[in-house]
Amino acid sequence: MKRTFAALAALAVAPGLAAAQVADGLYEIGQCAGVSDAQARLSGSVIEFWESRCDLTVPVNVRDMGGATLYDAVCTGEGQEWSRRMLLMQGPDGRLVVVQAGFATTYQRCD
Repeated sequence: MKRTFAALAALAVAPGLAAAQVADGLYEIGQCAGVSDAQARLSGSVIEFWESRCDLTVPVNVRDMGGATLYDAVCTGEGQEWSRRMLLMQGPDGRLVVVQAGFATTYQRCD
């Protein structure tokens, strides 16, 4: 397991590849049961939520955090645009952990 995280951490320094290498796929907060407003899809340098999407740029490997990568995110949804910092990391059992200012969300892998 340590080798896997070390390999992911090494890949995290490559712009545009970090998100794809860490956790590409479809994720759900609860049970994987079709279309839901609790889903997130990570593909390359884009993460999509219900009615919003964020382009992830300027990846920075977070040392000693098992492959965690901090991004600048430019998000759009419902006719608005906003920026934020977003940390993504692979959790146990293939889960996706997303940390934003003030909260963290863990998603289970659905695909």
